[in-house]
Amino acid sequence: MVLTLYGADTSPPVRAVKMTCRAMGIEYDFKAVDLASGELRKPEFLKMNPHHSVPFIVDGDFILWDSHAIVTYLGEKSGNDSWYPKDIKHRATVQQRLHFDNVMLFTRLKDILAPIFFGNVLEIPPEKVQALQEALNLLEPIVHEGGWLTGSRPTVADICCAADVATIVAVFPELTIPAKAAAWLRRCEKELPGFDEINTPHIKLAVLGVNKKLGKD
Repeated sequence: MVLTLYGADTSPPVRAVKMTCRAMGIEYDFKAVDLASGELRKPEFLKMNPHHSVPFIVDGDFILWDSHAIVTYLGEKSGNDSWYPKDIKHRATVQQRLHFDNVMLFTRLKDILAPIFFGNVLEIPPEKVQALQEALNLLEPIVHEGGWLTGSRPTVADICCAADVATIVAVFPELTIPAKAAAWLRRCEKELPGFDEINTPHIKLAVLGVNKKLGKD
């Protein structure tokens, strides 16, 4: 049975799950959700995902939300040792990078964008932008000498972090991405399966959406 992925392509975590499926060769049906209309708060969605968040998947009778939980579930289910390594230490490092993405990158980005899109906030507090800069600075020392986040090959950690970092630097071009992290991002853009198709056009749409909300040309 093909799993179903619910989400919106403007969401970096949704794009991360799509790229993970591409990397692992996992088929899925995509159901687009209209976030702006509050579709996720309809009873039929709340029954599946009471946290009314995207992405979430339905795999037979199993429902799971949170992109980081989803990509590790997909890795475990598929037995893909390349993108989700079985070695206990390597896997622990992947998990650490996923937690870093969730807490430091995505949450700080969401804290800025959610009030703009869903709360009609028209000004971005400078301290929140500075928090994003700090997150980018903290990314620098955890890029492995092998060129990826956990070694010489990419994993789901690279996919999730790249979806967020690419969005951050596009929406906030005034931020500085340190040299090693910048080289890592360029590698992600060139080598992660489906990056240009899945990420690039929707990041551009996100930038246009933010600028429109803030009244920028």
